[in-house]
Amino acid sequence: MAKAKRLAVVGFDSISLWFLEKFVQRGVMPTVKKLLEKGSVTQTWPCYPMETATNWACLATGATPGVHGCNMAMPDPGAPMGRIVQAFPSTYCKAEQLWGAAHRAGKRSVIFDWTQSYPLAFEDNIIHVGEDGRPHYAIRALQEARAYTTNPDIPDGDHVTHIEPAKAEGALEFDMPIMPTEANPRWRGMLPCKYKEVSSLFARIEKGASGYESVSVFGSKDAAAPLFTVRLGEWSDWARHTFTADGEPVDAHVRAKLLKLSPDGSDVHLYLSEIYPAEGFSHPADLAPKLIEQCGPYIIQCSRQQVVIGSASDIETYFQEQEYMGNWYRKAAGYVLNNEEWDLFMFKWHGPDWTNHLTMYMIDEDHALYDPARAEEGWAYWDRLMGVGDEIVRTVMEAVGEDGAVALVSDHGGSTSYGGKVPGGIHPVLRQLGLVGEGQPTKAFAIHHYIYINTKGRFPDGVVEPGSEEYNSIKAQLIDALLDVKDEKGRHAFLAVMPIEDAAQLGVAGSFAGDIFVIPAHPDKPTKEEFFEMHPDPKARGTWDWPRLNSGGHSDDSYFAIAGPGIRQGYRREKPTRITSVAPTIATALGISVPRDADGAVLWDFIEE
Repeated sequence: MAKAKRLAVVGFDSISLWFLEKFVQRGVMPTVKKLLEKGSVTQTWPCYPMETATNWACLATGATPGVHGCNMAMPDPGAPMGRIVQAFPSTYCKAEQLWGAAHRAGKRSVIFDWTQSYPLAFEDNIIHVGEDGRPHYAIRALQEARAYTTNPDIPDGDHVTHIEPAKAEGALEFDMPIMPTEANPRWRGMLPCKYKEVSSLFARIEKGASGYESVSVFGSKDAAAPLFTVRLGEWSDWARHTFTADGEPVDAHVRAKLLKLSPDGSDVHLYLSEIYPAEGFSHPADLAPKLIEQCGPYIIQCSRQQVVIGSASDIETYFQEQEYMGNWYRKAAGYVLNNEEWDLFMFKWHGPDWTNHLTMYMIDEDHALYDPARAEEGWAYWDRLMGVGDEIVRTVMEAVGEDGAVALVSDHGGSTSYGGKVPGGIHPVLRQLGLVGEGQPTKAFAIHHYIYINTKGRFPDGVVEPGSEEYNSIKAQLIDALLDVKDEKGRHAFLAVMPIEDAAQLGVAGSFAGDIFVIPAHPDKPTKEEFFEMHPDPKARGTWDWPRLNSGGHSDDSYFAIAGPGIRQGYRREKPTRITSVAPTIATALGISVPRDADGAVLWDFIEE
């Protein structure tokens, strides 16, 4: 078979095949349409759990979670029971990735923010932009996206700081404390964030002819000139400022949008983008300033769903930042792929996942917050986003050329969350069986899809002997009790409850997995009346423009499409395949060895004879 001289993989997080094709049909993804028609396409089934850290690892390794060992939430190895880590750093991935197989073949890879791609396993024959693909709380950020507001109904939170401007000569003034994630008591020590203390900014609310009209932001209270001045509804220019971070100078970029400012200055809402360093986000290091010159300042986390739900920004600001970030990646990909020698390009874009979580109420007629009068407006927002995705694919395809191949992938699909709760639950069962509670040793705990028995040897404070009669009894009691849990309508709370040795057939196994694996049942779709009963406070629900609820979830539907030399043209697979088939097929198309730990199979029906 013919081999591609180079191969690019473009990944959209949380997009199913039918949803991708929805935007093809809407006419906003002409490049994707051409690729789907030109190459081979299949629906893929993600592995459990259907999460970012799990399935991007499957895509890169061709291995099931039991082999690669990565989950979104899992026990911290060697730590006391209940301490959780997220498997985004490359150190958690136990399987060889595609760029490792390419490296063995003497080929050069370009990686853009793929999960488990950082820290680098090797530094030769690789270009890396971004971090380790985590969808929240960047490692190097001086501060995540944050708003400074006078609104008393918005409390301080992960993305909000409450301010009380003080009168000054001809203006109002307020301090702008900068809070890196590590400074937040909620997250301290739980995430691998670099900075603990960062110098503050300072702001003046300036008067004009009709009252207070703008906000000027300064590097400090003594600064002679502002970094920028911003008016209502507008974005400032980007400013480069030297912050003091943990006692050291760090150059970083920042910009702001003024979302609210009343003429009397009593209502102020100033949104700040993520503050991210101007260097350190690339390998080799000298690539970062070139990318900033070509593409503008880099941010790795923009106004995602947690930022909007936390009251820091509104829908329009959210999409403006998504467009900036998506276009930054488009320009950066074009620059690198057209100016560097490379063989394998792997890129993950998380914008669709954030948007799915935030805005499904806009386009799903069954959601209680759906407004038919604004449905086209909601679809237009989605069109803007997916249009950026199409431009990314176009830029990559042009750089690849006719003698190369381009693959499109996703880790899982998106679905609507209607605000209900999963029926039943695990923790009440643990309490009912006396496995947790005050005044007694904890014998079991739950993390997402797993229940862990607190065994000696696995956890420093373990109390149950592994394999003992007590261990087997706890396991059997839990499985029986969970299988019996039902909701108020008599529905079973779990689709499956099984010992981990049986779950291995689903690819769930290894040191990260618990002793019992569960698949919760999907909650019933509530009526509008039931929805409003569950969320009675209008302020907690938010509005169409300022939502306060997560309206999206994940589904077991993803895709794989590839076009180029040696790939069957105009072919659509009738039956879905497991997501672990992607990496072996990509390796075969590029003419390199399948990643050594892959347990997925090459899709030979995609390959021309």
